[in-house]
Amino acid sequence: MEEPLIKIPEKNTPVTGMPEEVKNRFDKIDTILITVVVAIIIALISIVVAVFGIFLDQMRYNNAAYKEYSEKIGTVENTQKINQQLLEQNQKNQAIIIEQQESIRKLIK
Repeated sequence: MEEPLIKIPEKNTPVTGMPEEVKNRFDKIDTILITVVVAIIIALISIVVAVFGIFLDQMRYNNAAYKEYSEKIGTVENTQKINQQLLEQNQKNQAIIIEQQESIRKLIK
């Protein structure tokens, strides 16, 4: 009967009798697995960084848009206040003109 290439040892004993070819293949598989795992981890880190960058970029855009919107609202409110002040001044001026016209009519009569 042929002797097996790999002998399964008892618990907690090192593997012996493994041919060099099999050991090399296991080493290659280990290297490939480690490379794949490292590549996946790097890809995940890249995705997290990209998503964080997009989030920051969106926040920066929102802040700029909000600042621009706030400035426009401020300008509109300021214009409305000025228009209200001018309206009140015009009403006062009209009242003064009407009073002066009444005074002139009284003087003419």
